[in-house]
Amino acid sequence: MSDAPIPGGPGDMDEEALKRFLKETFGDALPEGALDGLDLSALAQQANLPQDPAQLRAAAAQMQHLFAAQGDSPVNWQMAEDLARRTAAGQVTLPGVETPSGTPGDPSPSAEQVAELRQAAQVARLWLDPVLAIDVPSAELQVYGRGTWLARTLPRWKPIVEPVAKYMAGAIGEAISAQMGQMGDLGAMGAAGMQMPGGGDPAGMMERIGGTMFGVQFGHAIGALAREISGTTDLGLPLGRDGEPALVAANVEDLISAHSLDPAATRIFLASREIAHTALFTAAPWLGRALFSAIEDYSRGITLDLDALDEMVRGLDLSDPQSMQARRPEEMFVFTRRASQERALEELATTLALIEAWVDHVTTKALTGKLPDLEALREVLRRRRAAGSPAEQMLSKTIGIEMRPRRVREALSWWESVLATEGESGREAKWDHPDLLPTAEVLSGTPQAPRTDAAAPAEGAEELADVTIPVDFDAELEKLLSGEGVDDAPREDEQGRLREDGEGPGDGESTDDGGSDSGDSDGSGTDQDGNGPAGDAR
Repeated sequence: MSDAPIPGGPGDMDEEALKRFLKETFGDALPEGALDGLDLSALAQQANLPQDPAQLRAAAAQMQHLFAAQGDSPVNWQMAEDLARRTAAGQVTLPGVETPSGTPGDPSPSAEQVAELRQAAQVARLWLDPVLAIDVPSAELQVYGRGTWLARTLPRWKPIVEPVAKYMAGAIGEAISAQMGQMGDLGAMGAAGMQMPGGGDPAGMMERIGGTMFGVQFGHAIGALAREISGTTDLGLPLGRDGEPALVAANVEDLISAHSLDPAATRIFLASREIAHTALFTAAPWLGRALFSAIEDYSRGITLDLDALDEMVRGLDLSDPQSMQARRPEEMFVFTRRASQERALEELATTLALIEAWVDHVTTKALTGKLPDLEALREVLRRRRAAGSPAEQMLSKTIGIEMRPRRVREALSWWESVLATEGESGREAKWDHPDLLPTAEVLSGTPQAPRTDAAAPAEGAEELADVTIPVDFDAELEKLLSGEGVDDAPREDEQGRLREDGEGPGDGESTDDGGSDSGDSDGSGTDQDGNGPAGDAR
């Protein structure tokens, strides 16, 4: 075989160097002679492979590393976690976003920071306890660095994003395969017996590349979130360990500095919110499971705009994993939603709004009159949650789910009405079952607390409301038993109908026996034997 450059190839590409790249990439999965007769120049051009043999060898090593690290998972979690840690430490910046501000790197919490935050948590517990009808968590507040926050929360994220990651990896792989002509050059490679990593065929390899691309984007997003999040419940999800509140020291200090807030008041405020969230998720264990289940169900039905995806993969350099990091999520992932998914998203947003509003409600009750600048602190978080931070926005564009509550103000009014009508125990009892919580339709109308079965009016209560109970019940009962007032009592005719006033037994419709009443033939109110009024109980 000639070593001459491939005519029509991308520049002066060495055919042998290209073959070495493919063999090093796929290792023993590439049978002898599998590349014979293939148009390698077209394959190299479609994949945007580098011309330099040294660059080809480096690209082959990178691809082998990616495939080995990914294993059988739809997402290259090793790459995602590594990229997340470097992003959290400020070593990698988001594509198209300025260098992260705030505390540089990922500093470990100092002893002073730990002491200040735990003291704030003690004060928060004391102030929350009188306003809650559920137990305040007794577990000591944990103080994290950004990397520790990642390590604690990633196990919660993985099952949430894997359904969407699996779908997206396949969709990206199909788009890449289409661009490279899977049924042409790649199809011929599979027909020649070439067993590629990722399922034994070229499509499997492309799916792994798609999983790598998703891992890159998710690692960016979750790493950036680690630089902004204050605790483990900021998103309304129980992302930390069960029953254990935690705050990220560096991010708390950054929030104080960015808004010129009172340090001591801010620490107590944030600790109160974290502890209130933890108390709620501990008292209602179904709530966290329901949230995660709703997100997973939504993710399983997610779909991408395939036309936009095909356009995105044009010109993608598959030999350079670093180039994948230059893609912003909005360039890669354009989601489409069905009506059922819109409804599911609305329900999720409503539940998140109820959680956010409940926490705001109870912490405001606990801190009012005790904490300076409370309204300023509340407003800072309200604006932050309403707009969504850059990291939150990137995360929603990566996994297709907006983790933002809707109708928080309406939900807050609803909780206020519950407290006014049912007290603290009734308010907390709403979390006993999802059916006791209001729907989005209820929140969008006039806020009112749903009445429980015990409080609901019984059937016929409207009619009974006009009945007057006698003052002297015994006297009235004696009159009834003695027959007093029997002449004024309503009577029935033979058909069971009430007689009208003054209507005698012969009036009205005739009967089979001529209209006579065998029980009261003369209408005098005595029976045939003259024994007194008809119906006399004596």
